[in-house]
Amino acid sequence: MRLIVPAVLVALSSSAFAEVYVQDSDQPSQASFFSDAVAGQFFSQRMADNFTLASDTEVTQIRWWGGSQNFQFADLTNMSSYTVRIFADDLSTEVFSTTVDTELSSLSVSATGATLFGGGMEFEYTLDLGSALSLSGGSEYWISIGSTLVNGGADAWVWSGSSMGDLVNATDFFNGSGFTVFDPTFNDLAFAIVPSPGSASVLVGAGLVLARRRR
Repeated sequence: MRLIVPAVLVALSSSAFAEVYVQDSDQPSQASFFSDAVAGQFFSQRMADNFTLASDTEVTQIRWWGGSQNFQFADLTNMSSYTVRIFADDLSTEVFSTTVDTELSSLSVSATGATLFGGGMEFEYTLDLGSALSLSGGSEYWISIGSTLVNGGADAWVWSGSSMGDLVNATDFFNGSGFTVFDPTFNDLAFAIVPSPGSASVLVGAGLVLARRRR
C-alpha cells in the first residue's frame, strides 16, 4: 500500500490580480506536495487539481506556487523544466500542454519569501501562454503541473498547498492506469487562471498530493 506523505509549506503569495481565479498559497507551512512531470523520478507521481470557470474565458496566463523539497538544495538547482497540462473532466482528454524552463522569457519565476517545509524556498511562477486558451464556462477542468529534474533521485519539486478548493484532486503514479481521483482529500493545490483583459471568470477548484517517504 502506498504511503501518503504530504510535504509542507509557509506564507502568503506576493501578488493577486482582480481578474484572476486563484487558489492562493495561503498555508504553505501546512501543505505542499510532490509532483513530477515525467516517470522515473524518485516519487513517481504527478498531481492534478480541478477547477470550473463561471463563464467562457480566454486565458492568457497561468500562475502557480512551489519549490524544492530541500533534500540537497533550498533553491531550484535541481529543476530542469516544468510541464503544465490542462485536461477535460475525464482527466484523459488533454486540452493544453506546454513544457517550459526558467530560461524562457514566457516563464517568470520569483521567490515569495516563504520557506517551505524542510527549509526550501517558495517561488511564484507566472506563465504567459502567448496566444489565448479558450476554456468553457461551467465545464470542469483539471490542471497538472510537475517538474522534470536534473537528477531524478535528488530534490523533488513540491507544489504549494491551498485552503481554497473543494478537497478533490488526482494523482497519476505513472503505472499506466492514468489519474486516480481522491475525494475528499485534506488540501488543495495553489494555482491561478488569469483571463485576458475583459474576460471575466470565477472558478471552483481542488487538489492534493501523495508521496512515498524518502528512504
